[in-house]
Amino acid sequence: MIGGRNAEDWLALMEGPDAERYRAAFEAWHDDPANAKAYAILRRDFEATSQLSAQEIASLAGPYDAARRKRHQQWAIAAAIMLSLSAGFAWTAIGPDAAKPVIAITGPTGEQRLDDGTLVALLDGAKVETQFTRSERVVTMTGGRARFTVAHDASRPFRVVAGTSVTTALGTVFEIDMRGAAPRIRLLEGSVDVARRSAGSPALRLAPGESAEVGADGPRRVPAMASPVATSKLDADNLPLGAIVDRANRVNRRKIGLADPALAALRVSGRFEIGDGDALARKLAAALDLGLDTGPSGPILKHP
Repeated sequence: MIGGRNAEDWLALMEGPDAERYRAAFEAWHDDPANAKAYAILRRDFEATSQLSAQEIASLAGPYDAARRKRHQQWAIAAAIMLSLSAGFAWTAIGPDAAKPVIAITGPTGEQRLDDGTLVALLDGAKVETQFTRSERVVTMTGGRARFTVAHDASRPFRVVAGTSVTTALGTVFEIDMRGAAPRIRLLEGSVDVARRSAGSPALRLAPGESAEVGADGPRRVPAMASPVATSKLDADNLPLGAIVDRANRVNRRKIGLADPALAALRVSGRFEIGDGDALARKLAAALDLGLDTGPSGPILKHP
């Protein structure tokens, strides 16, 4: 390997938007027959996954049966790269023992779904990198503002490292603003612990509506900051339909349903008002050419 890169790294780079930047280095690496063979095998599997549905790709990218470890791992790597590129992610690497991918989100401002189901809304140039394992979920945030709607997983704490701060949650909604001199965290739902990134630093527990700033002396409560994401609007950039429905159903009495769970994998882009579930369902049905029924709890999207 040249520069420590392997076939998975090179495939992600050469399928990405900056391929020409790495072309010369790739060609030098590819001149090695062993590298060329490994790349050809992965490339073949990558092209094969492009013919699969989003759910099939996600299944391949997940845990695999040890009895079929070698072959399934090749498909899982190709599928994970396909997922990362289709979602607007810039780089993916597969870790050992079926660890989750490390992903750097560099796409346009909007809402993205992380591997665990957590929704992240990025604004003002915010970027995040994630590293999920079987025991924890760690997100590193730089710049801008972001809202995290955390998927509940009691066995894996969810932590966001932002500058001097560490925010820990199990299943909640909170916002982080990195534009000031110190990170500022605002809790919207649930409960979070905010601490300074240093060994033994005491944590401050926030209640919904409270905000904290993490400076050199540790976290302290401050007047609540303005919400960076309007609660009635959602900016979707190639977001799964299921994520949009989940978000809308959090704030509406009438819930949007899906007649077929497979519809959740449909990709949607655009700006949506989510405060009215019925109006949103009509807009989604028109945008995706779906049918629409009325159920006892709210509108139901279905195949045409």
